[in-house]
Amino acid sequence: MEAEKVVPVGFAARTRTRIVAVVGGLGIVVILIALAFVFATSSGARQVAESARSLHEANAAAGSAALSRAALAQATVFGIDNELGVASDEALDIALTAATVTLTDVEHWADVLASNSSTSLIAGDLNDFANTGSQIVALLADGQAIEAEQLRGSDLEQGYDTLAAALASRQAATVDEIRRTERFAGAVGWLTRLLATLLIPAVAIILYFLLVRRQLREARLTMNAQLEAEQELGRAKDDFIAGISHELRTPLTSIYGFSEYLVNNDVLDPDETVELVALIHEDSVELSRMIEDLLTAARVESDALKFAYENVDLRAETVAATGAMTRSGATVQIMGDVLCWADPNRVRQIIRNLVSNAIKHGGPTVDVYLESDGDRAVLTVSDNGEVMDPDLEQRMFDRFVHDGVETLLTGSVGLGLSIARSLARTMGGDIRFVRAGGWTNFEVSLPRNEGVPIEVPPAAQAPIVTDGPFAERVLAAYS
Repeated sequence: MEAEKVVPVGFAARTRTRIVAVVGGLGIVVILIALAFVFATSSGARQVAESARSLHEANAAAGSAALSRAALAQATVFGIDNELGVASDEALDIALTAATVTLTDVEHWADVLASNSSTSLIAGDLNDFANTGSQIVALLADGQAIEAEQLRGSDLEQGYDTLAAALASRQAATVDEIRRTERFAGAVGWLTRLLATLLIPAVAIILYFLLVRRQLREARLTMNAQLEAEQELGRAKDDFIAGISHELRTPLTSIYGFSEYLVNNDVLDPDETVELVALIHEDSVELSRMIEDLLTAARVESDALKFAYENVDLRAETVAATGAMTRSGATVQIMGDVLCWADPNRVRQIIRNLVSNAIKHGGPTVDVYLESDGDRAVLTVSDNGEVMDPDLEQRMFDRFVHDGVETLLTGSVGLGLSIARSLARTMGGDIRFVRAGGWTNFEVSLPRNEGVPIEVPPAAQAPIVTDGPFAERVLAAYS
């Protein structure tokens, strides 16, 4: 039994590569040949045009010489007749003028032929003929008709015969060149048409093959990119669901546990009851804040969030936003008062998120400064917490950024800061962060009145505060 042949791995691929290379090389060769033929055809057409121009110049020179010869002969006859008293002076002047005009044409064509190296000798013969003719005209004008006739019969006729022979030879050679060029151009045109007939389908097939291969490669890359995006989206969704589930479960567990304890125990100490109810209320507020942030994030994403603008007392809104926190034992000091033009509900949400963030992740002291800076109202939430991780500091305003490898665990800065900045920017303000003098500060700026144009800043990292009320306080404290 004959042994089965084993094809080396990659042999088929190498064979296809060679075939493509050979076909491509042949295509390039054919294209170069076609271009060479096209160039030859255009060169032949140019040669025909040049030959035709040369033939025209030779014909015109021959015609001018013949006319000048006849005009000079006629002028000589009138000169002799004038001396015999047969012809008038006026008739002689007319004949001499006609001869002079024809000699001017001869001189013109002599200059034309002199510009071409192949006809420079003929141009010399034309100039000799014109000079002899000019001498004859001068003799006739001086009344020396006999001398003029002798010069015409000898030098002029001899020069004309030489010139006519040279022009005839040039005309014949030019006609032969035109015929040869036409035959060559015809052959080149036929070959070019043949090659073009074969080349166009071949090039079309090759280009179609390359196009299909490129489209296939692009489709594969697009599919891979979409697959990676889907996988990343799936991972992000799983992380989000896991994180938000843990975040929601924490207050819900407390609420459920404390309420169950109250239900199962009929008689409780009043102080213990108040403490448990306060804890349930605190966790309820936190749960409500997280749900509100989630709903706001979804509405901002879909551009469905509505704003009702009015004059807002920032001090009153700060008191309202921090009321539940202070009742739970947090200490928040509010200093100053200022009005702004914004949506009071969204302003309260911004303040609640910033103060809640400061209480959870900052130091024991939380201060809120309310000031004005030109046409802007400025609210600064400050705490004396520890220095934040530099990497986290650069990403604190991104959504679902966390302080650790686990998602949305204790110490997270997930949605609150991102939502606060989005709301501030939509209302024409911004939030900036700075760590200075041992204090962590979030500075909110909003328009003070309706006349201030709303300009949404670009989405960029919060810059270091170098101006405004907070910067003045820091400089004053450390100067």
